[in-house]
Amino acid sequence: MRKILAICSFELKRTFKKRSAYVLMFVMPLIFTFLFGSLFGGSSDTTIHIGIVDEDQTELSAELITALQAGELVTYHISSAEEAKELLNDQEVQGVFSIKEGFASQLISQGKPEISFQHSPSSSTDQVVKQIMNNAVLTLGMKVSAAKTGSQYSNDDWSHLFQKLADGSETHQAFTKVSTSDGSNGNVLSRMSYSSAGFSIMFVMMMMLSVTGALIEARNMGIWSRLFTTPTSKFQVMFGYFLSFFAIGWIQFFLLMVMSSIFFDVKWGDPLGLFVLISSLLLAVVGLGLAIAAFAKTAEQQNAIGTLIIVSTCMLGGVYWPTSITPSFMQTLSNFVPQSWAIKGFTELIVGGGAVADILTPVLILLAFAAVFFTVGLSKVRYQ
Repeated sequence: MRKILAICSFELKRTFKKRSAYVLMFVMPLIFTFLFGSLFGGSSDTTIHIGIVDEDQTELSAELITALQAGELVTYHISSAEEAKELLNDQEVQGVFSIKEGFASQLISQGKPEISFQHSPSSSTDQVVKQIMNNAVLTLGMKVSAAKTGSQYSNDDWSHLFQKLADGSETHQAFTKVSTSDGSNGNVLSRMSYSSAGFSIMFVMMMMLSVTGALIEARNMGIWSRLFTTPTSKFQVMFGYFLSFFAIGWIQFFLLMVMSSIFFDVKWGDPLGLFVLISSLLLAVVGLGLAIAAFAKTAEQQNAIGTLIIVSTCMLGGVYWPTSITPSFMQTLSNFVPQSWAIKGFTELIVGGGAVADILTPVLILLAFAAVFFTVGLSKVRYQ
C-alpha cells in the first residue's frame, strides 16, 4: 500500500506544480460557464413547450390548467390526444400531460389523481415540468380540502367555497423554484446551472486526458522498465496512477462546485447523490483516458485524438445545449456517450432535489461505461 500511495503522491505533486494545470482545471471552466450561461440568460432556459390533454373536462381539471398557464417558465398547448401526439412527434412540444378521466372525483375523495406524462427521448426538462405539475396538483388538492372542511361549518356548498378560494388566489408568479410534494424546494435548472454542470464535466475530461498522458510518458521514457526491476508489481504501479487520477478529478470537481456556488449561485443538490454520481463519472472518464492512452504512441497523439473525442461527444451528450433541442437521431446517439447520463444525473439532483435512489440509472450506466473502457484499456496497455 505504501508503494501505491507513493506513486499517487508523486503524480499529484507533479500535476499541481504546473501552473497551466490551474488554468485548465478552474479558470477555463468558470469562463465558459459564465459566457454560455450569460449568453442564454442566467435565470432560466428558453421557454419549455408542453402539451396538455384534458380527458376529464371538469371544473377542477380546467382550474388546474388555468393555474399552470399562469406560470411563465412553461408554455402549455391545449389539444386533443391526436394533436398532442403529432406535436410531440414533430418536436413542437417537449412533453405531453394527459389529465385522465376521473381526475376531479379522485381529487375530491383525496385520492391520487392520475396524470400521465410522455416526453421526448433524452429530454433535460422533464423533471422541471413534472415538479411544476406536482406543485399545481398539490395546491389544487389543498384548496379542495379547505373548501370541503369549510362547508362543514357553513351553509355554503363546498364547490362555492372552492370557487371563492380560486378567484381570490394571488396571481401566480413565474417559477424560479418549484415546491415538491414533501415540502422541499427543487431548483429549476437555470442556464447557469446547466452550464456549470456541463463544463465541469467537459474540463474534468480534458484534465483527465492530460494526466493520463503520464502513462505514455512513463512507458516511452523507460520509467516503468526501471520501476519493474524493483519489488513493485504492475498492479501496484497502475493502481497508484489510477488513484492519483481519481483524486485529481475529485479535487477539480469539488472546487468547481464550490466556486460555481459562490460566483453563480448554483445549488448542486444532495451531497451523497453528488458523491455517488461524480465518482461514477470519474471512473468512466479515467477509463476513457486509459483506453485512449493504450492505443496512442505518444502523449501528443493522445491529446489530439482525445480532444477530438471529448469535444464531439460533449456536443452530442448535451454539454453545450440540451439534447431535447437536437434532432431525434442525435438524441438516440446521445445515449451512447457518458456525458449525456451525467447531465441527466445532475438534472435530477439539481432540479428535483433527488437522492441516490433517483439517479441509479445514470450511475449504473456510467459504471457500465467505466467497465468497458477499463477492459479495453487494460487489455491493450503496453508496459515496454
